[in-house]
Amino acid sequence: MNHPTKKILAWIWLALVIMHFMILGSAYLDLKWFNTPFIVALAVVQMVLVLLYFMEVRYSVRLVWIFAGAGFFWLAFQWGLVMSDYLVRQWH
Repeated sequence: MNHPTKKILAWIWLALVIMHFMILGSAYLDLKWFNTPFIVALAVVQMVLVLLYFMEVRYSVRLVWIFAGAGFFWLAFQWGLVMSDYLVRQWH
C-alpha cells in the first residue's frame, strides 16, 4: 500500500495551519450570518484532511473506510437529534 510522502504531509500541515488562522481571523470580521457556516466548513475540511492523511484512512483497507463512515453517520445522527431538540424549544 502507498503511504503519504513527507512532502505531502508537510503541505497538508501547512494547509491546516492556514485554515486554523483563517478561523481565528474570522472572529474579528463582521461576516453577519455567514460567520458560523464559514467556520464550520473550515473545521470540516480540517477534520477530513486529518482523517485522510494523518490517520492514514486514505491508504487503508475498505473496512477502515466503513468504520470511519459509520463514525461520521453516528456523529451526524447525534447532531441532528440535538438540533431537533434545540429548534423546537420555546424560549420564554
